[in-house]
Amino acid sequence: MITKYSELLMRLATGRNLIIVFILFILTTSVIFPLMSSLIEVPAGELEKIDTKLYYTSAEFYKIIAAYGDQGRQVYALSHLTADVLFPLVYAFFFGLLLSYIFQRAFPIDSWVQGLNLVPFVLLIFDLIENLGVVILLLAYPTQMEGLARFTGIITSVKWIIAGITVALPLAGAVVWLYRSLSGRSLEDN
Repeated sequence: MITKYSELLMRLATGRNLIIVFILFILTTSVIFPLMSSLIEVPAGELEKIDTKLYYTSAEFYKIIAAYGDQGRQVYALSHLTADVLFPLVYAFFFGLLLSYIFQRAFPIDSWVQGLNLVPFVLLIFDLIENLGVVILLLAYPTQMEGLARFTGIITSVKWIIAGITVALPLAGAVVWLYRSLSGRSLEDN
């Protein structure tokens, strides 16, 4: 079943589809997130976002969200149920298609490496779990759920590790593709 998803991504990995998803990626990061941030009434320089931290303790989590105020916590929760659900879907498809596009040119089609095009969807799953934890904690405030806050902090760390891998994979694939292109080695030379 997982192989079928990987193969579907490889079929969808066209230049046109990559451009479309890249435009959605840019719109999400440059329009939707700034709009959501402006709705939280904490001056931009003072606003610390939870899910952009590599890790946080439960005490740090509650210190950060206390600064948001009631309306800020509600807007932040809403953004995690809207924009921060849309964005992981967009980046998962963008990186999944990008990996498929590059890997089809860098590695043999029957190579296990082709299945790495699903790594962005593992990132998507961890991002959505993180969002759910953050939303529950925001809506429960001022009640503090220490265990869930710690768990969400760990999920955030795992998310960032997978995000690093997700960004590194297309770069590694591009290096292999470039090497093959410059050396005149085709995929059949393996």
